[in-house]
Amino acid sequence: MSPLGVGSSGSTHILTTGEGKLWILLVGVNEYQEPSLPSLRYPALDCQGLGEALSSATQGFPNKEVIVHHDFAAKPPTLQSIRRSLQQIVSQSQSQDSILLYFSGHGVLEPNTQQAVLCLADTRKEDLLATGLGMQELVGILGASRANQQLLCLDTCHSGDMRLLGGNRGSARDGNISETFLNPTTQMMDILRQRASQSKGFCALLSCDQGQQSWEFPELGHGVFTYYLMQGLLGEAADSHGVIEADGLYKYVYRQTLQYIDKLNQQLRLINQQKLNRGESQLHPEYPLQTPKRIVEGVGELIVGFKPAIVESHKQRRAVVIDALSNKKTTTDLSRLFAGAGGFEVEYFPQKGKSWSEVRLIIQAFTRSHGESETKFPSQFRAGKKTPTSLLYLRGHVEEIEDGEAWLILGDGMRLSRSWLRQELRRAQKSQQIIILDLIISEQSEGTSLENWIEDLQTGAEQGQCLIVAATPAEKPELFSQTVLETLVAANPQVGLPVAKWMTQLQNLLQAKGIKLHTWLSGTQAVIDILPGNISRIFQDFQELEVSGIQENTQQNKENLLSIANTQLSPFGKPFQKKRHEANPPAASSHVGVPTSPSVSASLSSRESQQVSPSPAVGVRESSATKQPQLNLFLGSEQYTNLEQLLKQSIGPVAPTILQEAVKQAANYQELVESLATYILPLRQEKFQKQAIAILERFNVSSPDSAKSSTQEYQIIDANFINKCERELAYSVGPIAKFIIKQVLQSHPQISLPEFVRYLAKQIPEPKLAIEFERRMLSQ
Repeated sequence: MSPLGVGSSGSTHILTTGEGKLWILLVGVNEYQEPSLPSLRYPALDCQGLGEALSSATQGFPNKEVIVHHDFAAKPPTLQSIRRSLQQIVSQSQSQDSILLYFSGHGVLEPNTQQAVLCLADTRKEDLLATGLGMQELVGILGASRANQQLLCLDTCHSGDMRLLGGNRGSARDGNISETFLNPTTQMMDILRQRASQSKGFCALLSCDQGQQSWEFPELGHGVFTYYLMQGLLGEAADSHGVIEADGLYKYVYRQTLQYIDKLNQQLRLINQQKLNRGESQLHPEYPLQTPKRIVEGVGELIVGFKPAIVESHKQRRAVVIDALSNKKTTTDLSRLFAGAGGFEVEYFPQKGKSWSEVRLIIQAFTRSHGESETKFPSQFRAGKKTPTSLLYLRGHVEEIEDGEAWLILGDGMRLSRSWLRQELRRAQKSQQIIILDLIISEQSEGTSLENWIEDLQTGAEQGQCLIVAATPAEKPELFSQTVLETLVAANPQVGLPVAKWMTQLQNLLQAKGIKLHTWLSGTQAVIDILPGNISRIFQDFQELEVSGIQENTQQNKENLLSIANTQLSPFGKPFQKKRHEANPPAASSHVGVPTSPSVSASLSSRESQQVSPSPAVGVRESSATKQPQLNLFLGSEQYTNLEQLLKQSIGPVAPTILQEAVKQAANYQELVESLATYILPLRQEKFQKQAIAILERFNVSSPDSAKSSTQEYQIIDANFINKCERELAYSVGPIAKFIIKQVLQSHPQISLPEFVRYLAKQIPEPKLAIEFERRMLSQ
């Protein structure tokens, strides 16, 4: 467990051994005695949640003291009580100690002296300096402390003159405070900068910038700044080594705060467009920007703590995927993606041992689940739980009858009526809903009204609900599900994907493919994410179930390729045989199943027989600590690029990710081409296979000497440089940095050092941070 302090082995040793003490002071004020200071909803909860997160991050510090003042605590958030706590810390702290001070509440400007003041429960308007905690006084108290490391976090209500864009609705922490008090932001930041210039161990994090407000959201149960401060301390801001630094924590909070408000505004814009389309004129206003600020001038790495070794797993995101078609490959891949990048606990149906008559019970159990925790943990580990999210994906044929009722036809003649589904969705009021209906339309059901499905299944304007209903032609039953998969694989799992943005992407892609799509989105108080972000994986095998139908498909695929597999050659020129200890791959992750024409098979076998054993990644000096796993295949950089471009022409921007996964899994060129072809429309698969083979055949195998000479034009990427890149990249993208670097080195074995850095910079969502990363790495 690492300490709060400048990142040196000495300070780490001091706090982890108990030689130095960590002082934590948390202050939150909900209710004010002064009538002109509006009450706030969450500061007390902010203190509780942050205290729990800090307890988790610093549990390895044996010598620490936490002092809490808020409306529900034993110590009230009054001026006299807080001054006593500050004096206790100052008088008892030593030079090897560290101080963390957090305040959540109102901040105002005293009009006569222009001094910034933090408002406490007993602060009075007519005597702010005597009854409030002035920033100058607070900084002076901290300056008198002998503790060298100090972190100050302020979630205050800057800029009371701001209002929601287009209206006065919203939950800003200042309320109508601007009508009485002036904005203290400029003076507050000046004082903190002056303090930072005097001590390299001082750092301040502020919830927002000048001219902004600090927002509260019911879904989060906290101010947005403090919510992500808590999540960062619970491990999401940790670097690839599990260290939580103040710098990395700030960057995480900054990025997540901006993204949350931007996502909510995207959602509001889509809802407003729905209103305009219906002729409604009363629109929802958008939220102005909130950009957290950092004030620090010292050098060194201010370390806050470590990622907890055990993090509670909540069933906050649950998904049920029900597929009535015989070819279930795409929906099982979708289920793996929902379990991976989607962060869902996934249940797939049909299941072996269960009949279609049980599908109603499965849906009822799903809609009535409240997202309970998997294990019983003390309440201190439950900070920051968001509203549960439920996803239901249904694929089947559709039928409508004259009385207006519609039916979804599933397996074994099982039928679900639209009215029954509507009733079940309206009973599920405890979670956000993402409902995806893949309706297979035949000649008999061409008159099906998607609008009726949308209208009937809506649960209300305020409940968060996303409805997506597609009319998929029976002759192309995989088209919609493949498009859904494309859009989700193309998204960055670290950044995430809100449903508002995703729905727009689907509309554009499906319109070009001739598929009718109707959508509906409701909920103005919380963001609905199809991919929540801060996840390093794309696919993950979900709950191990014996899924009937999938196993049959897999067995059929094996039989189709049996004769080919018997004559396959490995990349090393020897007959390909599965090792005895290798189990058959799970059906859900199988990419085999595209029949290969005899000409394709012969060409691939001929090509593979010429292949030589691949050497370690060119340009990378391997060590025992950083040795990268070798690929089964060796692809030259030009060869890889051409193959990626060919795939991109068929499936769009998802191509790079698909190719990376396929190269890692394929044992030889034949499996690689077959795997890639599964993502292509059936009519285009044979053409794609021939073009892919042509690219592979253009690769001329070089002798060891020529290969050795060709590497000289690449600058060596040694282990130390890779570690530096990983550490710097983790500040911007989080723990996924290690995974990104491994992927780049695996997929581009001959990459040069500048190209390597540029590839990594492209993974950073913030352009300024990406440019700074590239400049810093290339200057070393």
